[in-house]
Amino acid sequence: MPPILPQAGGPAGNGRPGGAGPAARTRAAGLVGASAWTGPPRSCGGRALSGAGGLLENVVSTHSDTRGQLSPYLLSWVRTQQNRSVPENSPGLSRHLGAWSSGVRWEDLPQAVRIRAVDALRDVVAVMFGGAVTTAAGIAAGYARTSPGDVPLAAGGFAEPTKAAFANATAATALDFEDGHYLGGGIHPGSVVIAAGLASAPAGTTVRDFVAAQVAGYEVGLRAGALLWPQHPGDWYHCTGTAGSLGAAAAAARLRGLDAEATTRAIILAWQHAPMATFALPMAKESIGWGAAAGVTAAELAQAGFLRTPDGYEPPALPGFAATPFDVPGAEDNEFVTSFGKVFESGRTYFKRYACCRYIHAAAHGLGVLMDQLGVNAEQLAEIEVQTHQGALFLTESDPRTLDHAQYSFPHVLAAVAWDGAAGARQISEAYLGDPRRTELARRVELVHAPELDDVPPAAYPSRVRIRTFDGREASELFTAAPGDLEFPLTAAQLRSKWLETMSLAMSAEVAGPVLDGLGDPERELAEVLAPAWKAVAAPATG
Repeated sequence: MPPILPQAGGPAGNGRPGGAGPAARTRAAGLVGASAWTGPPRSCGGRALSGAGGLLENVVSTHSDTRGQLSPYLLSWVRTQQNRSVPENSPGLSRHLGAWSSGVRWEDLPQAVRIRAVDALRDVVAVMFGGAVTTAAGIAAGYARTSPGDVPLAAGGFAEPTKAAFANATAATALDFEDGHYLGGGIHPGSVVIAAGLASAPAGTTVRDFVAAQVAGYEVGLRAGALLWPQHPGDWYHCTGTAGSLGAAAAAARLRGLDAEATTRAIILAWQHAPMATFALPMAKESIGWGAAAGVTAAELAQAGFLRTPDGYEPPALPGFAATPFDVPGAEDNEFVTSFGKVFESGRTYFKRYACCRYIHAAAHGLGVLMDQLGVNAEQLAEIEVQTHQGALFLTESDPRTLDHAQYSFPHVLAAVAWDGAAGARQISEAYLGDPRRTELARRVELVHAPELDDVPPAAYPSRVRIRTFDGREASELFTAAPGDLEFPLTAAQLRSKWLETMSLAMSAEVAGPVLDGLGDPERELAEVLAPAWKAVAAPATG
């Protein structure tokens, strides 16, 4: 069996149909730990909704039109009530997660998980410093500096922990170049968890201690993301900032040395203060900055005793108000959720080759493959057609005027691939907004709905790409995987090239290279490793 993790020198596939697809992935050796939760807590459950029939009758009578018809949205909502349970505020599963995450050690992590986590740390550090040069990161850092503190900012200067987490997480996601996880709700765990960790790590924290806390945060956040993945039209609040805030809290609590009980309170507090994030452009995106800030705040409050009850006091459950998503009925039956401590989902993230929305990656790769097949360049392309799932069809803007809108544009990114052969941090940048050559080609890109692909997300985001040249040649193919997927890994050389090129937006390779190397040494102090990078960042203007 080939290795499931993209380790040094790992082979790269072609991202085409064939073999085991994302939906058929199996648990591989190297991601399995020694211990796991052994069963649902008896206190975690719910009671049947009383008077459900009367409630439904009231909804029908109040919201029906003159023909007695419910709107499709309300009809969907009514149907969900028929078998609905009211969750109780009884944080049974949250307690198990809190206990596990508070005790995670480097020694507990399988070697493959350690390797993946170190690469994830390198990846986020690289895109954070590279992203610090963007407008969004500059604004966020300016806001953070209004609260002086001693946590360094990737855009220069210092701030207190909560605002530093906000600014550095905003920088880490500004390029849309950070890691992600398909089945963990499609979230981007690194930007929110690692930014919160950097703001929370005490002096003397080693790389090994930080990575252990990072893994704890990933494991909690990814499982929250899986539970929040939309099941109904009204499931709006599921973005990284929402689910990731719980992971950020777990990582921050672990670094602060909180015990199991306090860590549980931190996770609960993070959920109770998590951003109700949908999605907004430009700059806000998935509220990743606010999720990191909420996680740091939750850990600080928990450390101070917030939410603590007197010893020996077990308050009654509050029906209808789940402490966290982990305490909603059904969570304890979700194998993805309850596998913590045994299966490390932090070892199953993807890394990005293109600085854009993951929906676009398979198509971007496919375009390059088809152009190579025909031996053509951008000037010869008459038409680019992308067939994709329903959820991606809105990414059609051909002339975006903000960086974030460019990152969420099939036409703009594909035009970059066609003209420049790449769509990294230097190609998908504010410098190319309004570029007439790129815009002209972008207007020849068409998105088409492929209903057969609608049921694939979040396991993967495949696209069928077709190109036609002005002289009538055509090529078409379905691309099921994107570069950086587990079955299509980036090589060690490709990852390092990405990291150095991205960090070079803010510092020299002579500074960036040793920083990346130092992050691979578990015995070194994290502050010492990162010090040259913080020093290289230009100090903000004053006055």
